[in-house]
Amino acid sequence: MKTRISSRNKYIVSVVLIALAFSLSACSKDNNPVDSSGTSKVSGRITTTNGMPKTMAKAGSVTSSQGGTQGAAVILAQVQADGSLKTVSTQTVQTDVDGKFTVETNVSGAKNLVVVATQGTTEWKAIVSSTVQSGTTVYAPPLSAESTTEADLFIKMVGQGMSSDVDESDLKILVSNEAAMHMGGNANMQMQFLTALQAGYQAMVQASQNSYFGFTAAQFQAMMSAKDDAAAKLDAAMYMSGDTEEETDNDMNDYEGTVLSTYASQNINVSAYAELMRIGLTAFVNSTSTMDAQTRLAIVRSFYKRYSFVLSFSMKQQFQAAGAADAQISAATSAGATLFGSIKSSTDLTQISDAFVQYHSSIESQLKVTLSTYATLIDTIDANINASGGAKDVLSAALNVSTSFDTVINAYVTFFTAVKTAVQATLVGASSTQVSAATQILILANMN
Repeated sequence: MKTRISSRNKYIVSVVLIALAFSLSACSKDNNPVDSSGTSKVSGRITTTNGMPKTMAKAGSVTSSQGGTQGAAVILAQVQADGSLKTVSTQTVQTDVDGKFTVETNVSGAKNLVVVATQGTTEWKAIVSSTVQSGTTVYAPPLSAESTTEADLFIKMVGQGMSSDVDESDLKILVSNEAAMHMGGNANMQMQFLTALQAGYQAMVQASQNSYFGFTAAQFQAMMSAKDDAAAKLDAAMYMSGDTEEETDNDMNDYEGTVLSTYASQNINVSAYAELMRIGLTAFVNSTSTMDAQTRLAIVRSFYKRYSFVLSFSMKQQFQAAGAADAQISAATSAGATLFGSIKSSTDLTQISDAFVQYHSSIESQLKVTLSTYATLIDTIDANINASGGAKDVLSAALNVSTSFDTVINAYVTFFTAVKTAVQATLVGASSTQVSAATQILILANMN
């Protein structure tokens, strides 16, 4: 990546999604193996085994029993500022019987790379998140219809000058098989998606400058470094996976867990990040209103899944801070997993909203058990938040009036502050740590 703080206004964007430390033994063995040749290498593979990517295996391709495509021609290319591709590999290579390849280049320290494989009239692409370095091997994620759409979006993003606002790793997290099916080859739909994603991240960046959040430049830099490292590991994990939906979800969740665990180790407030992410999600959803319903649901669902993961990670931290017993921490984590699953299986936006309502109920219940002395007061606070004319009502009314960044940000900051004030005024006698944790739990539980 280029320098983040001074030249790329996306230092805060690193979502999106959770109580996992990334410990992939396979990646630790092979993430960046050293090679004595001096060239930089990128290894990857074409996959046709995981559902929707099979549609890429057109007539003329040779597919192995393991799901790979043999005999495809592969190059490594660098995306130029105008969106064109410049070949930087030393030669074209062929995929083997399992669809695997290793392509070499003399460039070192380069980013903005994609691998491109062709066979007949079929073309696959994938974004390479790692920075290639002389003497090492990095990995591309499996080449498929999904990765091809992600790469097409990335190329368009660079060519349209959006790379200062959107990170390529977010494309890999947010573009699902279903979303790729709707957006693949549809230039108009792809631009709508990129515009919405840009809006979401610009809203987060703008919000991060509000004094309520209190992030420092050093923390922003730590965020982006964590994201870069995790994205490279995500590529390697996906390269080594079996391409099942479960493995893909686990790899994505490990990516989010790695980023968030690094934030926590750098004393970055993950709950504040979750609040920022909710602001970005609102701006993103607002910007998708003109999309067709199926495409909109596919991409919004991906963002909500990511947000729910971040939410669950933060909630576990806050329950621990509140002094919750293992049973309550486990219950809160389980509620997060249920939320994630409900979002994943949702067939419309109403079901997503209903899933958050159920999550709120579960979390409030566990908070009352955790702070049992104050259970009645917690009920009162939560009821006031959700009452007619209460903090959530005020928030909803403000969001319904305007979609401008300033309005959205101010509405959420007002909501956050109102909840904080109510908890501090009501939980008299509780420790400052308990008050702080209860504040964050009630804020996060009510952001549905």
